[in-house]
Amino acid sequence: MNVEIVSPEGKVFSGQAKAVQLPGTNGLFQILDNHAPLISTLTSGSIKLEISEKTADLPSVFEKTSGSQYLLPIKGGVVEVLANKVIILVD
Repeated sequence: MNVEIVSPEGKVFSGQAKAVQLPGTNGLFQILDNHAPLISTLTSGSIKLEISEKTADLPSVFEKTSGSQYLLPIKGGVVEVLANKVIILVD
């Protein structure tokens, strides 16, 4: 699935991912390939991104945890999932 993460400063990430775990207002949730359409608010926490092999190196704002998994701390935001594309707007 295609994932875009955008902050007020600009685009943080754009590329392919296998999975994205997000800190939703009502708890953590995960988005996988071909997820149903969704709009949700995000709270303070970390985005866990599992990138696919096609994705280039991530910017230094991401912390590598293991293998192809990376964390990005956020203060909050909004996510939209539609047609196998995930757009995340973060603070």
